[in-house]
Amino acid sequence: MKVLIIQIRQLGDILLSSPLGRVIKESIKGVEVHFLTSEIGRDILTGNPFIDKILVIKNGIKSELKTILQVRKEQYDAIIDVQRTGRSKRITLLSGAPLKVAFKRKKENFYYNRLIEWKNHGYTVWERMELLKEIGIENPVKPYLPELFVFEKESNKVKKLIPEGKFAILVPTARKVEKMWNLENFARLIDFMKEKLGIPSVVCYAPGEEKFIKELKRLSKSGFISPEKSLSIKELALLIRKASLFIGNNSFASHVAVSQKTKTIVIDRKKSGWFPPVEFVKEIHSNGEFPDFEKVKNTVEEFSI
Repeated sequence: MKVLIIQIRQLGDILLSSPLGRVIKESIKGVEVHFLTSEIGRDILTGNPFIDKILVIKNGIKSELKTILQVRKEQYDAIIDVQRTGRSKRITLLSGAPLKVAFKRKKENFYYNRLIEWKNHGYTVWERMELLKEIGIENPVKPYLPELFVFEKESNKVKKLIPEGKFAILVPTARKVEKMWNLENFARLIDFMKEKLGIPSVVCYAPGEEKFIKELKRLSKSGFISPEKSLSIKELALLIRKASLFIGNNSFASHVAVSQKTKTIVIDRKKSGWFPPVEFVKEIHSNGEFPDFEKVKNTVEEFSI
């Protein structure tokens, strides 16, 4: 059997869909699993032993047509369209695959011939497992989590950032500013961890977010370590893996922390299904508003012991 998973964007969603590959591989003997994603998404999937081939689609109609031809040539037995974007719908419809699987929605279901009702399992990764029912996989037993595979050879740049002893990784930024806990609170948290807990902070960021780090340096009294340039996805994952604690917003970096099974604190306005209800992950929220500093500080103090 040959299966294609489609998740073109966003970064967090690509990582959250990657466990489908493991489940398929562990459930169907001799199956071949391919994954269609974006150029930047490729970095999330490289090195994943449960994905046999990564297909990449670029922007524009030319790349879409090329991808459709490539998908048809592969002769897949099943297409699992996790995302249902305009491009992924067209690619699935024209794929020639006997099974075209997606979640059922109110409109535009004609692109698929196998539609799955969405069910709440408390975590989006586990909910996406429902899509596998149409290829004969019912109720995966293990509580699968995202995995981002990294290797020590990618650590040259990372080694320079690692302080001696325990340390925390903070990513105070997010793709949308409204999803960010304010920088003043992050600065206070950095100072509290250094002065009261003896835990230094390494602060990371994505390209284009340098201004937030500059402001955070101005606000923090005790200071922190930060890379001169933003890290690659793999470098970030390796650094987080070596940390004792990760603190961030509801953002891609927090999903990376979960993938490395590092103790993770996610600061958000409300509880979401984006993070797993497992022991090493804590979501801090406050009924539609960001939690105050004391609530986060107390959680960090309890969780970092």
